[in-house]
Amino acid sequence: MDIRKATPRDKFSLSDLCTDVQTLHAQNHPDIFKTPGSADFAVSFFEEMLADDATNIYIAEENAEPVGYILCKLIERPDTPFTFAMRYLLVDQISIRPAVQRHGIGSALLKQAETLARELGVSRIQLDSWAFNTDAHKFFEHEGFQKFNHRFWREI
Repeated sequence: MDIRKATPRDKFSLSDLCTDVQTLHAQNHPDIFKTPGSADFAVSFFEEMLADDATNIYIAEENAEPVGYILCKLIERPDTPFTFAMRYLLVDQISIRPAVQRHGIGSALLKQAETLARELGVSRIQLDSWAFNTDAHKFFEHEGFQKFNHRFWREI
């Protein structure tokens, strides 16, 4: 397996890789998430992300075939009366093709995010996950992530 930084030429592959996790979200919350209509549904989103200096995207490949990706954003929050200034790396998206999950690809992509965080001088990586995605929760906890916040909603 190889991991490399994504380039603008990867926008179609990234969109295609994104369909798996997007479909999972749409199945569990169809009132929030859109079902991808085609493999190129998110090309313009990835064009924008690839042009953003605060965003880094890495692609995992096996035999030169994309099998997963991770999208990381540098977040910088100013000091406020309530919280200290914060600077952290947000794993905004991570997706691995279902057929190759549990083969170390997700772990390798998170290691790449850790390397990026060190290069940026950041000491914290954060991510979030929807409550229904318990397999992802187990994976993130196995990778050393700790829960630190809970969000609630109520329909009215």
